[in-house]
Amino acid sequence: MMKIRAQNSLQFILTKRLTVIVAVFWVIGAAFAAYTARHEMEEGADTALIETSRRASTLVIDYLENHQDEGEIVVLPEPGFDVELGDDSDYDEDFDDFDDFMQYQLRNADGEVLLRSQNAPETPFDTPLKPGFSNGDEVRVYTSVTGNGDMFMQVAEPTEHRNEAIIETVVSQFTPLIFLIPVTILAVVYSVTRALGPVRQVRNEIEARGEGNLTPIEQDDPIEEINTIVTAVNRLMGKLEAALSVERSFTANSAHELRTPIAVALAQTQRLVLELPEGHESRKRAVQTEEALKRLSRLAEKLLQLARAESSGGFSPTGHNQDLGPTLNLVIEDLRRAGIDGADIRFDADNLTTLSANIDLDAFAICMRNLIENALKYGGDEEPVDIRVVEDHIVQVSNGGAPVSPAELSQLTTRFKRSSNKADGSGLGLAIVEAIARNTKSELKLYSPRPDHADGFMAELRLHQS
Repeated sequence: MMKIRAQNSLQFILTKRLTVIVAVFWVIGAAFAAYTARHEMEEGADTALIETSRRASTLVIDYLENHQDEGEIVVLPEPGFDVELGDDSDYDEDFDDFDDFMQYQLRNADGEVLLRSQNAPETPFDTPLKPGFSNGDEVRVYTSVTGNGDMFMQVAEPTEHRNEAIIETVVSQFTPLIFLIPVTILAVVYSVTRALGPVRQVRNEIEARGEGNLTPIEQDDPIEEINTIVTAVNRLMGKLEAALSVERSFTANSAHELRTPIAVALAQTQRLVLELPEGHESRKRAVQTEEALKRLSRLAEKLLQLARAESSGGFSPTGHNQDLGPTLNLVIEDLRRAGIDGADIRFDADNLTTLSANIDLDAFAICMRNLIENALKYGGDEEPVDIRVVEDHIVQVSNGGAPVSPAELSQLTTRFKRSSNKADGSGLGLAIVEAIARNTKSELKLYSPRPDHADGFMAELRLHQS
């Protein structure tokens, strides 16, 4: 469907400029054609006056000699047709509508009218008796000397008739523009829309690229300008891919290398806690060290998850929807057995069997584990964490507690951003879920307060289905 887009779009600018240019040149061309047509019509009408004067002068003088009465002006009869027309004649039978606009006057040297045509005035034309063209109040007159040089033949054409013909010609030049300009606008819009099709295609390809998809754009368009843009964008994405790969590799390697020494240090610290007797002054510091190492271990695990979420596609290996119910149930049971401090988990398993989407099972498990852990850590202790499956591709995780401000809510998917309600956490859980959702064409929505509540928080994961 053709439509003119926003005024700052390339399509609108090209359409406006091309339409204005075409319209202006058409108007200029029509005006020039009208001027030329008027000049040619004036010249043709003057030529007709000359030819009429030359051809009619002899006949008029002859008619005057045969019909002249003393002291009276001879009047030429109205033109008629002395032919009998048959039924199949091409002539118009209504000769009463014949309009003879030419007027004749034959005048002597004193300016007196000797003979006139039936449609000419009885008084002389208000033009001088000299050969050539002259203009009266309402007529254009051509005067020629005839007879023995003592008479003047004047042939006149009403200026009204001449102007009417010129106006009709000019109108006929400009009338098509009333219809052609709108048609031209539609043609320009259609042409520009088709011509900018490759630009929109490249734009869509660029919009489809992101942190998890920096594959080169296919260059299958022969247009040189488009190929130049695609080449530049591909080079930029190559540089970004290299930079992001270095960052992901550093994060993953660092987190992986830290796991073993952290685990060893944690084991030694836990053994030290067991060996120290109750009430020993060093036991408290050992317990604090144990908690710090546990947090560091969780942080390393989250960094590994984040590196994986940003580096892998996250889609189902088959490319189609797969059953996610058992995976979600396994994650919930694992968290229940882990005995994380906080509220209990309340899970409505009515729609569990229908849950399916185009996402890798491990990626889905990472998402749900982070969402549920986030709810357990930051939710109120007096209410359980509520997990619901809506329709067949939406999972909602909600918890109680004080609501999060809108400004803070919009920043929760940023790395290392923690809610101000509680400080215990890595600040990576929602960032990991957002990265996986982005890579799998899913959507993470955050609400605070919860829908239909005055408090709490809800995370809604809308999974992509193939």
